[in-house]
Formats: sequence, C-alpha cells, structure tokens
Amino acid sequence: MKQVSAILLSFLLMASSAPRPTQLLKVFPAENSAQTSVQFVGAALNFTLGEEAERGSVQLFVDGVDVTKQARISGTRDWPQSYYKISYTPNSFQLGIHCAEIRFRTTDNTTKSDSWYFSIKSP
Repeated sequence: MKQVSAILLSFLLMASSAPRPTQLLKVFPAENSAQTSVQFVGAALNFTLGEEAERGSVQLFVDGVDVTKQARISGTRDWPQSYYKISYTPNSFQLGIHCAEIRFRTTDNTTKSDSWYFSIKSP
C-alpha cells in the first residue's frame, strides 16, 4: 500500500506542476480540498485571456468520464462570450480521491487542459 500511495502522490505532484491555461479562472471544488460532500464539479473560464478559444469545444471529465452532456453551461451575453462556466452535479461520490479535468481547443486547434484532485471524506 505504501508503494501505491507514493506513486499516487508523485502523480498528483506532477499533474499539479503543469501551468494552468490562462483562460482558467477557477475550479470547484478547490484543488486538493477535502470535503464530506460536493454539490457540483466544474470550472469558470475567461476567454478574453490567452489564445482565442472555441467555446463549443469545452469538455468536463470527472474520474475519467466525460460528463459534458450532463453539465450545466452558462456564460455572459457578450459575443464572443468572455465568461464561461461549466458545472456538473453528481448523484454522489464514493469516499476517496477524485479527479476532474477541463479541456478546450484554441482556434489554432491546440488542446488546452487542466486536471485537479479533491477528496471526499467521512462526515
């Protein structure tokens, strides 16, 4: 078990050391947070920052599963949208560590992504 924990820890450190895309303002739940429950998982983005992005390309993954179609998407009314929020409400989470990932494409067809981890603990 110690070996698995060390491997997981090194993976978490590697994942968190990559720079976040400039467009990513906030992730929720907060990175490396420990909570007894989670209302929703998602991210807020500002597409006026960094390279121009294709708004329709935003995807949200939770524990490796694409939940984009089940997610709620909102944004500003300006065009092209500057602020964009995507959130997914899970039925429930098992206790332990979970991973969320946001992905989108820039107009030059480069995929940008960021992953973060949070954990569910006993009340």
